[in-house]
Amino acid sequence: MTRAAFVAQMLERYGEEAVCGGQKAPVVLRSLRPNDLQDSRSICTAPAEFCPREGTKLSCGGRLYTVLRCGGRYLKNRRLYTWAVLQQEGEEDCE
Repeated sequence: MTRAAFVAQMLERYGEEAVCGGQKAPVVLRSLRPNDLQDSRSICTAPAEFCPREGTKLSCGGRLYTVLRCGGRYLKNRRLYTWAVLQQEGEEDCE
C-alpha cells in the first residue's frame, strides 16, 4: 500500500464527506487556531486527488466554507494529501 493510499484509507475511516465543485471526498476539519473562539477558519485535510480551487465553496457537516488557500503535501514528487485553509460562511440550509 502506498503512503497516499494509506492516508486516503485513514480519511475514509475517520473523515466526514465534503462536497466542493462537484467533487466528493472524506475530509478531516480542525480549527486553525483552537484557542481563539472568534476565529472561524479551519484547516482541511483531504485525499490527494481532491483539489478544491481557491475561492470555491466547500460544504461539510452542514456548514458552508470558502477555500482561502489550497495545496498539497508531497513525498518524492508524489502528492500524499491535499490541505486547504477554509473560512466558515455560516449555517448551510439543509432542507
